[in-house]
Amino acid sequence: MRKNISKLIACILAGCLFLTGCSNEYFGIPGIFMEVVETLGDPDFYEGVEEYDPDIWTWPDTEEEEISETFDWDEFDHDEEIDSDPGTVTILVYMNGSTLETEAGFASKDIQEMLDAGYSENVNIVIQTMGTKYWSSRHGIASNRSQTYVIGKDGLELVRDDLGQLDCTIADTLYEFVQWGARAYPAERNILLFWDHGGGPAYGFGWDEFQDDYDNLSIDEMVKALKNCDTHFDFIGMDCCIMSCLEITYALRDYCDYMIVSEDFESSLGWYYTGWLEALYEDTSISTYDLAKILIDDMVAKNEKDRFNGDRAILALVDESHMDKLWELWTQFAYDCEDKLLSTNYSQQMESSGKGADLILSDRVHKSRGGKSSLFEGLVESFIDYLVDDSEYEQTINDIIDGINNYDDVYISDYCITDLMGLAVIIDSDYSEKLVRAVDKALLYVGASSDCLNLTGLSVTLPYRDRSLYHELATVLERCSFDDDYIEWLKQFISAELSNNSIDWDSLGDDLWNEWGEYESSDIWGEW
Repeated sequence: MRKNISKLIACILAGCLFLTGCSNEYFGIPGIFMEVVETLGDPDFYEGVEEYDPDIWTWPDTEEEEISETFDWDEFDHDEEIDSDPGTVTILVYMNGSTLETEAGFASKDIQEMLDAGYSENVNIVIQTMGTKYWSSRHGIASNRSQTYVIGKDGLELVRDDLGQLDCTIADTLYEFVQWGARAYPAERNILLFWDHGGGPAYGFGWDEFQDDYDNLSIDEMVKALKNCDTHFDFIGMDCCIMSCLEITYALRDYCDYMIVSEDFESSLGWYYTGWLEALYEDTSISTYDLAKILIDDMVAKNEKDRFNGDRAILALVDESHMDKLWELWTQFAYDCEDKLLSTNYSQQMESSGKGADLILSDRVHKSRGGKSSLFEGLVESFIDYLVDDSEYEQTINDIIDGINNYDDVYISDYCITDLMGLAVIIDSDYSEKLVRAVDKALLYVGASSDCLNLTGLSVTLPYRDRSLYHELATVLERCSFDDDYIEWLKQFISAELSNNSIDWDSLGDDLWNEWGEYESSDIWGEW
């Protein structure tokens, strides 16, 4: 009986810790705890989601790189005709589980959501697992090597087990996966998903646990890989933090029709996969708009309703066909408003996702001041008591303490994230209205939780007083063939003399969404 009570308390504590989202400095529940939780059942955190009304917070729209010397880029016949059957879809999931899986089992949870959607012989879901030292035993995924799986009628099926331990932070790995996947599973419609941490245009995608802490798949490396591939994607989705940036959507405009990306940090929930995959299985010809609407509404609903794992959330469907015009208007606006942009730091001040970390840290502060938090201490004591019953888990409690001690709050201002629509509305310029309408045109659909209204879907990076970020960003933009004059122009922000070091975006949040809505039925839409 005592053992069962200890298990229950352990599960409760795990739930308290299982609350943080995606950021470079990640705090979460170690993956080994997931094994404990899974043996006790998988509670449904999403009851009542159907009550969520997405229309409250969503705004539908009114309408050559150098080749690697170490990789055989000619392995595939680029002139080969790839035959595909009508009505078929292939989804390539570039899944770097990283610390998100090792510490919390988040990748395994999302794979389970994919499995929960069922199976369709017309939809291929191809998952490449990488960058993770400790995969949950839930699906039998190997930790000592990369593997490729597909979702078949009998569940998760292993199709490639001879890859070794791939480095997901280099262009070669992405190129090979896309080329192989598109040929092994030819389809009329292709989708590419990136799953892991995100760091915006300066710091790119993915932190592979087998590589250096500073390695990532940069945006220019994505461009290099996709440029040498023969596959054009219906949409590229990024289930990771702060990747809805104009620099990213503009750089990838030639390789997909749409992107689905988040302007803010994502919570531990990430995307919810079951709903939109069920819709795709039912109708493989469903429009990207309708498919994305299901995906976005589900993600926002989960975060709005789940008081333990949820947090602020925003997700946008971006129309890549408007990127050239939007970039042109942004640069015109930026140059025209140079003095104003350099006088105030317009980066948002929103804190990183992670309510659980705040709960635990505040409790530790309380105890360090002589207070006592008996509930917390009781949970910890019971949890330790449960763990030491099995020597396999003894080290795990030390991982929790290290995680708590090493956790620091992260703000999106640390990445110089500045809302594009917000700038166009707040700053008066001859280009303001045109830029607002251009952003509105590019953002086909955006969903946001009620506490995330000071973002509108798409950001731009202005490196206020951040020399390091500027140099990272400048390198990426140069390799993506951005205009040299713009890259040099950005350099001014390193030493900007700011009369205002911040702006209160919270007070402007509702106004921004209202302003955006005014352009829904514009009859001067085509006038630039």
